Amino acid sequence: MWRFVFIIIFVLSLAGCSVTIDSKNSEPKSDELSQEQQQPEETNVTESVAEQDSEQDQESKGFVELLENVFKIDWSSRVDIEARDVKYLALGDSLTRGVGDETQEFGYTIRLQKELEKWPAVKQVELDNRGKNGRRSDQLLALLQKGHYDEEIAEADLITLTLGGNDVMKVVKKHLFSMQKSMFDKALPNFMVNYEEIMAEIRMRNPEVPIILVGFYNPFSIIVDEITPFDPIIYEWNADIEKMAQQDENACFVSIEDLFTSNEDMVYHVDFFHPNSAGYDRMTTRIIETMQQCNIEQMSDGLFGFEEWEE
Repeated sequence: MWRFVFIIIFVLSLAGCSVTIDSKNSEPKSDELSQEQQQPEETNVTESVAEQDSEQDQESKGFVELLENVFKIDWSSRVDIEARDVKYLALGDSLTRGVGDETQEFGYTIRLQKELEKWPAVKQVELDNRGKNGRRSDQLLALLQKGHYDEEIAEADLITLTLGGNDVMKVVKKHLFSMQKSMFDKALPNFMVNYEEIMAEIRMRNPEVPIILVGFYNPFSIIVDEITPFDPIIYEWNADIEKMAQQDENACFVSIEDLFTSNEDMVYHVDFFHPNSAGYDRMTTRIIETMQQCNIEQMSDGLFGFEEWEE
């Protein structure tokens, strides 16, 4: 017992030294593409080839007229879908803020932004990262109830949300020397009430926006590299978030707790609490995979997708 308490104190002391990461002011521009070489036009066209082309044109026109008459198709009403600018709002705690990402790319959010911009329907993604280190569910709910982010939520085309880790840590800090699982079981319903009200606040401002709910992981497994008393606690909290997401047809839950079970791949920052760039790479991959499984293309009416994405 005392060994585990010492581990928790050690992690908490390191986590307290974490700082938030600011986004880069600019991103490198892609190299200009080389111009294609112009192919010389053929000048000698025989009369027979010209006649064949004319016959094919007449056949094509006749086929179009047939479709118009039989199926009553008005070709003049067709409008090509053009790519447009979209707004991506990221809410939550230090995972959304990107704490621990030595590349200073706001963790998973900028990585996801770049992948979203590869979709043909997206011209440019405007990322608004409102994550804050240490933020709990009750704190975010209070901000939403006071009208914070009203405009940002109403105009968002996509919202991601990370919550839960700091709610668990609040119980840890309060009952450090007398922790029991029943204490976390008691805190879970209050957390879920806050989370459900947060979702309701978002839906009042934007009923249809896709919301990606990212779960959280057990930071203490990195120290002992074995199953800890926190594993079933984290599992149960994430399971309740997932159940809530399933009740919203435009919400999608992303599980990440299995991505951070050890530090073999250096997926944690030096504070032993947050992912580093490799960890955020893993998170982004999982988020994209899950968004595909949730059929984000249908959920967003074709605005978002990852058809050309490869791991």
